[in-house]
Amino acid sequence: MKLITLNVWGGRVSKPLALFIAAKKDIDIFCFQEVFSKAAHKDTSEATDDPGYDVDTLGTLSDLLPDHVAYFCPITGDYYGLAMFVKRGIRIVDSGEATVYDPHENLDSRSIGLDHARKLQWLKARCSNGEQISILNIHGHWAGKSKSDTADRLEQSKKILAVSKSLGGEQVLCGDFNLRPDTESIRMIERAGMKNLITRYNIASTRSSLYTREEKFADFIFVSSGVEVRDFRVLPDVVSDHSPLYLKFDM
Repeated sequence: MKLITLNVWGGRVSKPLALFIAAKKDIDIFCFQEVFSKAAHKDTSEATDDPGYDVDTLGTLSDLLPDHVAYFCPITGDYYGLAMFVKRGIRIVDSGEATVYDPHENLDSRSIGLDHARKLQWLKARCSNGEQISILNIHGHWAGKSKSDTADRLEQSKKILAVSKSLGGEQVLCGDFNLRPDTESIRMIERAGMKNLITRYNIASTRSSLYTREEKFADFIFVSSGVEVRDFRVLPDVVSDHSPLYLKFDM
């Protein structure tokens, strides 16, 4: 099975992104972050005031991936959130979402007012060999410029692990965590038995040339012990300020 996770940056880099997606139609599962949905929210004027964004990112991606089924997880209102695209023919036996950061339950006073709620999107797929695997997609809590630990991020990792434990079985956890690899928030996930492919493959950056700040990490893929990694790469395509992460795996 092949998977790509990518923060699409609201579709700002529209033409290169479209070409990239069209060239990757063989991917079984896409996990996207920063997705706008015009179909879900007719008045997109409040969705974003930046004219560079594609306010119907979900529709654009759906047009580019006609052989995939879209699963949209709204986070801000009904128009902005996460999306997973699954190739038709792959059986999805269950799906859901869980809130992992709630600004109304804020633990860290330094981050009050800086962020919206955050959710973990998941689905459980049946592989060709009959085994089931859970795919978990996240866009983690943003706390200003820092990618270091905060009380909120530590609590977020606890909630991610609670969902992971409830799902059981083999898993792929991926997305934009807004974290550095050396944080306790990431080490918590590693200690739970998930293999961090960013550190195992000595990845130096998950950001593209469009990202000009110093911190070069944000995106991760974790796999459980029974997932056999056949290939893992940070792809060079400049389609966002994040780089796409590619995983090929067996069960």
